[in-house]
Amino acid sequence: MVVSLDSLSPFAQTALIAQQKSHQQLLDWLEAGKLPTCNTPQKMANKHLQAVLKGSRRLLQPHYRRIYNVSRRPSRHMDLSFQGLSYLPDWVCRRPDLRYLSLSHNQLQAMNPLLARCAQLRKLDLSSNGFSRLPEGVLQLTQVQELVLTDNLLAGLPASFSRLRSLRVLDIGNLHPSTAQHHNNLRHFPKVLLQLPLLQKLFLGKLPLRYLPSNLYRMQGLRVLSLNGNRAMQWSPAFRALGQLPDLLALDISFIGRSRLPESIRQLKDLKILIWHEEGQRNKTFVENTLREWLPNTKIYYGKKGVATPFLRGNSIKRIEKIAEG
Repeated sequence: MVVSLDSLSPFAQTALIAQQKSHQQLLDWLEAGKLPTCNTPQKMANKHLQAVLKGSRRLLQPHYRRIYNVSRRPSRHMDLSFQGLSYLPDWVCRRPDLRYLSLSHNQLQAMNPLLARCAQLRKLDLSSNGFSRLPEGVLQLTQVQELVLTDNLLAGLPASFSRLRSLRVLDIGNLHPSTAQHHNNLRHFPKVLLQLPLLQKLFLGKLPLRYLPSNLYRMQGLRVLSLNGNRAMQWSPAFRALGQLPDLLALDISFIGRSRLPESIRQLKDLKILIWHEEGQRNKTFVENTLREWLPNTKIYYGKKGVATPFLRGNSIKRIEKIAEG
C-alpha cells in the first residue's frame, strides 16, 4: 500500500503540497485566460508546468514506487482505490491506452493535469475522496464518458462542468449514507446537466433533492434515471417533468418512504421499467391494484419474491432495453 501523506516527513509533505498548489494555480490561470505577463506566455506556461512536474518527483518517488509498478503492468484498467493518495503521481498518467481508472477511497483534492493526455480514458471513479469542490483538473477530462462522484461532500456542480460534452454516465449520489465517511448534499438539481446532450444514465440516489427542473425536457438523451432514496422529492411535479422525456427507459424511485404515488405518474406512459422497492413491500397493494393499471406498458419491480430486479448501474442501455422487451 502507498504511504499516506501523514506518514511522510514534514519536508516531503511540504514538497508534495507545493506541487499540488502549483498545478492548481496553472489550471486557474488557463481557466481565467490570464497567463503571467510575458512576451511568450504559452512558452512560459509550458516551462512552469515542466518545472512543477519535475520538482518533487525524485523526493517522492520511493513513496509511490509500488504504484509505479502497478502502472507499468500491461492493463487498460487500473485500480488505485484505498491507497491513501493525496495526489495522483505523474507516471500513472503516462498510459495512452488507459481506459478505466479507479481512485476511490483516497484523499485526493486536486487532479494531475497530465491525466488529460490519456486520450482513451473513458471511465473515472472518484468516489469517497471528500471533495467539497470539484477539482478544476477533472473539468479538463473531456474524453471521459463515465464519471463516478458518489459519497463526497459536493453541494453542486460548477457551470464549467458543461465542458464534459462526452459524458454519458454520471453518478453523483450517495451509495452508503449510513456507513460512508462523506456524503454529497445536492439540494437542487444541477442545471448544468441540461447542457450535456449525450448524457444517458444519471444516478442521483439518496440526496435531499426536492424538485426536478421544469425544463428537464432539454435532456433528450436521458434513458436511465435513479432517484432512489430521495425522500424529500415533490413527486407530483417531478412526474410531470419526467413525462416530458419520451425516451426515458428506466426509472428507479426505490425507498422514498411511500405506499402510494400521485396520479401524475400516468404521464410516464412510455416508461419501460419502473423500480420501486419499499421496506416490507408497503407499496405492494397499490402496485398490484392501481399502478399496473395506470402504467400498463411498464414492467414494475417492487421486490416481489422470485423476481430479479434489473441492475441499472452495471447493465448497458442495450442490455436494459432487452430486459424491457423480454
